[in-house]
Amino acid sequence: MVSFEGRHIGKRFAGVVALQDANFRIEGDKICGLVGANGSGKTTFARICAGLILRDSGELLIDGQRAVINSPQDARGLGIVLAHQNLSLVPDLTVWQNICLGHERRVGRLFLDDRRARASAAAILEELVPGEIGLEAKVASLDPAHQQLVEIAKALSQEPRLLILDEPTASLSYNHVEQLFRKILDLKRKGVSIIFVSHRLWEITRICDLVFAFRNGETVGQVDFEREARSEQLIVPLVTGENIESIDVEKKACRDLSDAPAALRLSGVSAGEKLQQISLVVKRGEVVGIGGLQGQGQEELIMLLAGAARPRSGKLLLDGQELHLRHPRQALRKGIYLVPGDRVRDGLFVNHSVFNNVIFPRIPLRLTGLFLRFPALFAITEQIIAKAGLVPPRRRLPVKNLSGGNQQKVVFGRWLQFAPKVLLLNDPAKGIDILAKDQLYKLVHELAQAGTTVVLYSSSNEELISNCDRVLVMFEGRIAEEIGYESICDQKLITSALRVGGES
Repeated sequence: MVSFEGRHIGKRFAGVVALQDANFRIEGDKICGLVGANGSGKTTFARICAGLILRDSGELLIDGQRAVINSPQDARGLGIVLAHQNLSLVPDLTVWQNICLGHERRVGRLFLDDRRARASAAAILEELVPGEIGLEAKVASLDPAHQQLVEIAKALSQEPRLLILDEPTASLSYNHVEQLFRKILDLKRKGVSIIFVSHRLWEITRICDLVFAFRNGETVGQVDFEREARSEQLIVPLVTGENIESIDVEKKACRDLSDAPAALRLSGVSAGEKLQQISLVVKRGEVVGIGGLQGQGQEELIMLLAGAARPRSGKLLLDGQELHLRHPRQALRKGIYLVPGDRVRDGLFVNHSVFNNVIFPRIPLRLTGLFLRFPALFAITEQIIAKAGLVPPRRRLPVKNLSGGNQQKVVFGRWLQFAPKVLLLNDPAKGIDILAKDQLYKLVHELAQAGTTVVLYSSSNEELISNCDRVLVMFEGRIAEEIGYESICDQKLITSALRVGGES
């Protein structure tokens, strides 16, 4: 067991304050939650603890002694291991190679012991997700959920004394979350201390013994669930500075779209290995949700509509005209815009500025002309920054220095400079705090009111309930059921997905 403490931790990035007075303490075999809005400093604190970045002020203590952590090697030597939110995996290596990467088993001093490494990786995966992930599979071939599980397995393979899980469930289905929780509780019984970072407050109240809340880079309070009732209402005011009643997201108002024309139509579309005979009609200004158990073809459908995959049969029509999309660039030119599920991999140039990321789509759309008119482009960027609520509101700031939620605001906000015909949202609020999520969906509703057709895939039933005019439930690559506005609720979404699965 370990005692770990951070005192008055401070960190700045290019003048931007990420942490200014962060305090944290975990004693022994506890599961300690770390919560806060995007930009509150949670991930920065986690990365400091893991030696990935250096603090500017404050001190870290382990077992009461001041700790020198200037690198990941220093942290690992002290038993501190981080499972990253933005994965630290190598796509072209196999699963077992990634799990053992950086702490390879050896025979003597010169040779790697691949046999023991495979056996060790297999044992960890068997405990975490038995029978789901092949050791020899390339990580690039895995879906986001299984990639996240490999990231967690990689951290577990290092036998940590203090395990930091940064948004570990953002890509996971409910069943995978339950499997992870069982493993976390098993680690706790074995004396491992765990820092659990999550925006999902039900997870925090379910599994954590103690919770620390960060706001604007400071520790603003803590909740001890070993002494107090496990209630989200104790946490929300600490995270937001507001009462829970003021941030509840109500179900969107029912709108009469009976006279709205069809904007997007799919007729008997099949694509790849998953999508089978997809037929649907989405009206102009309608927000249609895509639900169902994870991995049933929802993301493949979104990517097909974005031009990133080609149908092998069937027809796609936009405003009555057949589409033949062979590249995302063609979708952009037709007014179909995508907010991808993996913002770092698919949505951003993280080493470039907010300005560059916002203006980039104008190039494939051929809206810049021969010469860039910077004053006008600066003005466009400033308008988007203000409307999206970017924090900090600086167009020259590198995107890599923004929190995950503010990075997502850049991905989403760049489309506000256009008039999208179709907006495709692939789990857009994954890893975003409550207020930022509310702000994002308000912008979605404004676009829908202005006539944008929205197709929303979300792994959160709450988001589908709160924001959709209707929901299409998918199972094994097909649209298995349509749920109208009046029937959209958590129980209906769950039972529809499970009933469909039971009928197969």
